Amino acid sequence: MDTTSTEYNIKDIKAPKVSGPLIHALAYVVAKSPLSPFILRKLLDDNDIHLIRELAASPKCKSLAPTYFPAHKANVTDEVRTKAKEHRQFLQTGIDLQTPTSSKGKYHSIMDYHRLYKANKALPSQVMEELIIGAKKLEHLKMFSSFLPEDIRQQAKESDERWKNGNAISIFDGVPVAIKDQIPVKGHRFCRGSMIEKCVHAEEDDMLVKKLRDAGAIIVGVTVMTEGGVTPLGYNVHFDGPFNPYDTDYYSGGSSSGSAVAVASGLVPMAIGFDGGGSVRIPAAMSGTMGLAVTNGRFAFDSTSTVTKAGPLATTLEDVALTHLLLGENVPTSVYGKLLGEDNFPPPHLGNLVDSTGAVIAKSDLPLSGIRLGVQWDHFKHTDEEVYEACLKSVKHLESLGAEIVDISIENLKEIHLSHAMTILSEFGVIWEKEFNDPSHVLEPNTEITLALGRALRASETMSAAKVRSYGIQQLRTNIFEGLKIDAIVSPALGSKVPKPPSNYRGHGESDNAKVYKIMRYVPMANFLGLPGLVVPVDYEKDSGMPISFQLMGDAWSEHKLVEIGVHFEKRLERKLPQNYHEVLHKFD
Repeated sequence: MDTTSTEYNIKDIKAPKVSGPLIHALAYVVAKSPLSPFILRKLLDDNDIHLIRELAASPKCKSLAPTYFPAHKANVTDEVRTKAKEHRQFLQTGIDLQTPTSSKGKYHSIMDYHRLYKANKALPSQVMEELIIGAKKLEHLKMFSSFLPEDIRQQAKESDERWKNGNAISIFDGVPVAIKDQIPVKGHRFCRGSMIEKCVHAEEDDMLVKKLRDAGAIIVGVTVMTEGGVTPLGYNVHFDGPFNPYDTDYYSGGSSSGSAVAVASGLVPMAIGFDGGGSVRIPAAMSGTMGLAVTNGRFAFDSTSTVTKAGPLATTLEDVALTHLLLGENVPTSVYGKLLGEDNFPPPHLGNLVDSTGAVIAKSDLPLSGIRLGVQWDHFKHTDEEVYEACLKSVKHLESLGAEIVDISIENLKEIHLSHAMTILSEFGVIWEKEFNDPSHVLEPNTEITLALGRALRASETMSAAKVRSYGIQQLRTNIFEGLKIDAIVSPALGSKVPKPPSNYRGHGESDNAKVYKIMRYVPMANFLGLPGLVVPVDYEKDSGMPISFQLMGDAWSEHKLVEIGVHFEKRLERKLPQNYHEVLHKFD
């Protein structure tokens, strides 16, 4: 492998750090004071926002039409449709990726629950009682914003009857799952991570939740997210959590923090998160779970965001694959369903990962022969040394299995990342307009600053970002994935080790743009360009024991390929359970 430099323009930033009571004063001065317009413009200018305008006006972008929704039309062949139809049967029969995940003392998968019920070793209601005990035991992790034991018992009772009568709906029947507080779940309070007094009671399920219910899954609760999803650190002031199951002195990652904690602590094999700027992949990386952020539009839910996609956080890649099959079907009434149409929306399948029985396809000693993995080494190296070394070993492992490592260069990476930041900031500003101007709605200080920045952006800057998006799509999809025939771009998942919060953050939060910028180093392109990204744990930090994770980013609709590559890490790593863990199935094995 040649790890020599290519052109690379991302640098660490220096920014003031504020936490504790002082952050409230900072939020007022930056977001609400008479000086705010001047301060906000200086903050934007100091972060080189002019580079976006300059790139958009340059010959590289001048002739490109702006892209607002990265909706990628696919040429769906009869072969793909046939394979997808064949693989959909696995929602009834299951799959077996032959990874060492279900032995006692290890994480349990969706298939473990399914096999337990199928063998008549337990009923869902018995298992859910153990889960409720575990949720009480792990209450200090503060993962749930809404947890209703009686609702769980009612769902389990209905699943019991289906299993007793031989009418189980799918392999998800009786399996506990959790949902991030970003979409409504019927019967639960809906807060979007904000002020508890302003939460509303959800009367209906979002379309994504309905798919899970229709498959028989038991929705055990709604998980805490960072307020509005504006920070990847994971802590929510209103709910005073969540906390990392490996060590509560460390951040859990966000904004899908509660979903990551629910999976990592053993309570559920899969939880739904949403990813607008790494918000599935970052908490998965910090909390040591699998995390897939799908192609934009792959999982339908009620949203008009141009950067946010849904995805599973899961104990195993088997769970990721099954969730992809269940939730990845086109919903014609969704935003992307309307933009793409049925003919251009490929149905979900598992590619060449499994045979017609759902068993992993046996391959040679070089199972990744023919796979081409792209690495931009300057970018790859731009993380803490221990993270880099663990991820470099991971690349070498893939190479030893036959994968070809290809040096790539993504030009204007900083401008692409900045354009993502400007886009998501402007969306935050629009979505939270009412709350920002409501004196009775108390927002977290860091949220106020973030929303104010989004509201300060100019039309020329959001238009420029949309042109840069077209440029980025052209570079990655046309030049790299298609031109170089790359199957995935690989990198560390995080630009640092898992961080600790400052000592005075409880009840206040923190504002540390330098820390956030490092954490997010490898995630923006998948969101901004609409591409899928998969995070898998590959090692643990020597001193702290915190997880180290690896990312694979693919071309549009290549989720199956990412899983096919990722399983080789799952087979290799001896997973370590966190200090805060509850084994729901221990009584029934």
